[in-house]
Amino acid sequence: MELKEEFEQLAESDFVKRRNIRSKSSFALALLGWLIIGSALNSVIFASLPLKVAAVDWQLNLIGSLLSASFNFLIGATLIIITQLFNTKERILQNWQILVSRLAALFTILLLLFIPLQFALGSRALRQQSIPVTQEINKLKGVVDKISGMNSEPELRTFLTSLPDTPALPDKFNAPFPVIKKRAIDNLKANINLATNNADLQKTQRTKTFLKEAARNTAQAILMASSFSILANLNPKASNVFTRFLGSLMYSGKLIPRRQQSRYWRGSER
Repeated sequence: MELKEEFEQLAESDFVKRRNIRSKSSFALALLGWLIIGSALNSVIFASLPLKVAAVDWQLNLIGSLLSASFNFLIGATLIIITQLFNTKERILQNWQILVSRLAALFTILLLLFIPLQFALGSRALRQQSIPVTQEINKLKGVVDKISGMNSEPELRTFLTSLPDTPALPDKFNAPFPVIKKRAIDNLKANINLATNNADLQKTQRTKTFLKEAARNTAQAILMASSFSILANLNPKASNVFTRFLGSLMYSGKLIPRRQQSRYWRGSER
């Protein structure tokens, strides 16, 4: 009888030890997940400094930073959620799972909004970058129009000396006024054509670069939104119409058989 009691005490002691180890391990994994999320968020915050909320470039950089950090967010969130599987009775882990699932649902929606938003901001940024060049070209065209309407050398001299960065004019031109006028107009038109061609090349290059970056960001946003929608649907309290829709796409027919799908959704509703 005493031997039996000793075995029961040893078994109970081993059970308590395993439970304590499992509890400590689950909390350690959850804390590791929070640290990963915090580290990624810290990188996003410092990458967005100084704050220039109204600037298009700053907004695009913020979207890029969040997309770059989304994988670390995913790893951290996954660790926090799966720890509850090892310690199902721990209330704190249950609350953390619900919180992370809700945040995953919100982040899924945010990732989907990034796709059209980046194209709108990119188009606006391209237009803003072309404004200074367009203004300079229009100024040169205005100079051409004014010179075309002049009828005397003194008038031309007075106008040219009033322009910024104008080279010193000779005391006397080496050709009649009509010839000098035509030379000035031809030189200005050549500069206008050169500036226009350079502006078109730069705009084309900037557009190609933006589209390449936008395509990469779109693919990243779709992949991460799909992943976070799965995490959000692990808890029915955190899921929403967007995450349920993405989850149904991920679990439709090909990825998981329909019988397993029903088990999955029933399991998530418990």
